[in-house]
Formats: sequence, C-alpha cells, structure tokens
Amino acid sequence: MVDEVDYLVVGSGASAMSFVDTMLAETDATFVMIDRRAVPGGHWNDSYPFVRLHQPANTYGVNACPLGHGRIETSGLNEGFLDLASGVEITRYYHQLMNEVFLPSGRVRFYPLCEHVSGGEFVGLLSGEKHTVTIKKKLVDGTPLTTSIPLTHQRKFTKDGCIECMPPNDLPRLMSSHGHVTALSGGKTAIDSVTWLLANEYLANAITWVVPCDSWFFNRASIQSGRQFLEATMETIASRQELMATCTSADDFGLGMEQAGSFLRMDKAIMPTMFHGTSVTDKDISEMQRVTDVVREGHVQHIGVDKMCLIDGDVASLPDTLYVDCMASAVATKINSQVPVFSPGKVALQMIRLFQHCFSSALIAHIQATVDNEEYKQNCTRPTSMVETITDWFREESKAMMDNFFWWHSPETSAWILASRLDGFTALVTEAAPNRPELQTILMRLGESRLKVFGNILNLGKG
Repeated sequence: MVDEVDYLVVGSGASAMSFVDTMLAETDATFVMIDRRAVPGGHWNDSYPFVRLHQPANTYGVNACPLGHGRIETSGLNEGFLDLASGVEITRYYHQLMNEVFLPSGRVRFYPLCEHVSGGEFVGLLSGEKHTVTIKKKLVDGTPLTTSIPLTHQRKFTKDGCIECMPPNDLPRLMSSHGHVTALSGGKTAIDSVTWLLANEYLANAITWVVPCDSWFFNRASIQSGRQFLEATMETIASRQELMATCTSADDFGLGMEQAGSFLRMDKAIMPTMFHGTSVTDKDISEMQRVTDVVREGHVQHIGVDKMCLIDGDVASLPDTLYVDCMASAVATKINSQVPVFSPGKVALQMIRLFQHCFSSALIAHIQATVDNEEYKQNCTRPTSMVETITDWFREESKAMMDNFFWWHSPETSAWILASRLDGFTALVTEAAPNRPELQTILMRLGESRLKVFGNILNLGKG
C-alpha cells in the first residue's frame, strides 16, 4: 500500500478515467483510484447486452485513446452514420485502458471493491480492511455524475408477487417464454429494448409501450462529428443558436428544431414535455411506430395480474406479460450547483459542457494541471446538470456559455480544446473553414446570433 499520493480518485467510470488520462499526459502526478465495482468502466459493466452509445464513438472515452472505428455503419438503425460503440466494446476499452496504460505507467494504483470513507481513508468491501493514504494535492470525486441504470436502480412502483418484471439485461433470456412484453418508460432504454425485440422478430402486436410522458430527441443525422458531415452539423448548430436567440417558449423552440430537422418525436399529434438530450434516427422512430399499443396514462404505480395501475388511470393487461423496467433516470439530473468543481483540497468532476461528461472531465484535468489561480478555475468551470426539459436546457446552456467565454479567452485552454479529440468539431472547422465558403457563411451566422442568445435563454430558463 502506498503511503502518499498526489491524487486520490473516487471512482473509475467514464469521468474519472477521462480525468486521470489527461493528468497522466500533462503532469508527472501519481494517483490512487478506488471503486465499489470490481473492474473499471463504471455503469457500463452493468449495462444490458444490446446497449450502444447514442452518440458517435469518436467523441467518447478518454482523450488519448480513440474509441470505435470512425467508419460509417452500413446496416441497422444507424445506417449511414458514424459508428456507435456497443457496451461490450466500451467495457473492454476501459479495462484495457486501466490494465495496459494506467497501471503500467507506474503512477496509478487501482483498488477495486473499495468504498471511500473520508479524506484519504477507504475500506475494502470484502475484507473490511481500512486503508489510509496521505493526499499531497487533491481528492478527486468522480461520483457526482453517477449513472442510474435499470439493473441497479430502485424500482418506483409495486407489483404482485407473481408478476415477472425485470431490467432489459434479462430480456434475451426471458422473452421467448412470454407471449407479451410491456416496456415501461418513454426514454432511450425503452426504445433500445423495443427495437431490439423487433429486430429479433418479436411481433409488434405482442408489445405494449408505456410512455409516461413524450420526449423530444436529437435527430442523430444532425449531430455527426465527422469531416463528411461538417457543413450539415454546423448548420444544425447555427440554426439551433438562432432559434435560441429568437424563440418565445420551450414549445416554440422544440417545433423550430423539428422543422429544421434537428429534433424528432414519436407522435406529431403530441407535444413532448421531456428532453434528456438523447439521440435517435428516423429509422428508430419508424420502428417504434410499428407498436400501436401505446399507453399514455402517466407513471406506473402498481402492476397486478390483470391490470396496470397508473397515475391517470388503470389499463388492462395480459397475464402472460413480461414487464421490462426501463425507468432508471440515467445521469443524475440534479447536481448541487453550490458545490464547485474546484475547492480547497478537492475536485468534483461535473459537466461543464452540457451532455459531454468525458470532454468536461478531461478539460477539468487540463485546467487543474495548468492553472494555479483558484478563483479563475471556479469562474471557468460552472457545473451544468443533466436536463429533463427544454427549459432546463436553456438554464444550463446559459452556464455553459459563461464557461465557454473563459475558455476561448485563454490561449492555452483554447489550444487544448482545438487539439482534443473529445471536442469533436473545433479542429475540423478550423482546418476546413478557409477552403469551404459555405462553412464560412455558417460561421458568420453563429457570430451574429451569439450575443442575442444569452439574454433570451437566461430569461426562458427561469421557467
């Protein structure tokens, strides 16, 4: 056991791994990493077998090691777009990163199956053995973005004892023994579960989909981080910024984004009230629309033998139904904004660019490695929370814009962003703009609307 270390890092999920990767590249610091799980990779170790990223793999993971193949998929629901890494690929990525990069560096020690107590103290979950290290620089908390997933979350409804209700992890094992499947939740996990069933020839008329509230989704076609999609993606960003500068409400913004081809929804007769920043394709929408038994009576409260009891009413159900609980909340939506990223003796890994926690943690590491002024560190790392609605997005985007102002007025920080693979767009735009007139026009539009955005979303974000 080491007696002292520069940084004690609590967690070994995506955020913590991204932080340590950048620190290894930019400092000579030493690290102890601890995790309650047996292996690195965070929630990906507990994910369902058919899960995939809903963003291109080339902007996920750690800065130094690419993820995915950077190729266009030629089949399936993501056909025509950059490849999405599977859960298996992602867990292998993090396991290899720890075993082949972090540990061989001689500057990282990893203690799995351990729980942080306080300061430099942690305890083994199996042995009960207590460990203490002297932290020379900072404690790094990688848990603020802990992800709630179906396998590990606490169910929010009750059921009769004979009812079989399980996370999507068990769907491949159990689906053939049931004549009917009901997916619970209107989010991405339910979409993954239903489209997987349909892809494996489960009958659409044997599926019920319970949608407590409808959601807006990003159209994945409009957010592709590759050279061949550059103009289209930047057009999306410019149109979004112009809408943010002029919209009068969340619904106005959502409809404008839909008209521009940037948003999708399941049913155009229903105005969504939810937005989690997830992405789908037109093919996802078409597949989900094959399921016609869609229940919109609010959240499930109890599942009985012959009916589901929901907030807004009861719905009859078949006795041979397998219920798939997809209702975990993913990344924590409420982060205490009073807790700064940087404080004396501590770094709390949080999002400082909305929807991009890997990029955020890598940039936090770069700032920790290169900036001594603690006040400046806090000013350029205002935490942003995950969102549940478009109004939430407006509020959090205003914080992100303030952070962004500081980044681009620092030559060193802006140069780091330009070189970061996790950023996705800046380097491509900088390289391509001089020779692509259409792209230059889009960039001019971005500049013209930028100042108008902040005041409008600040006001709309108050709800």
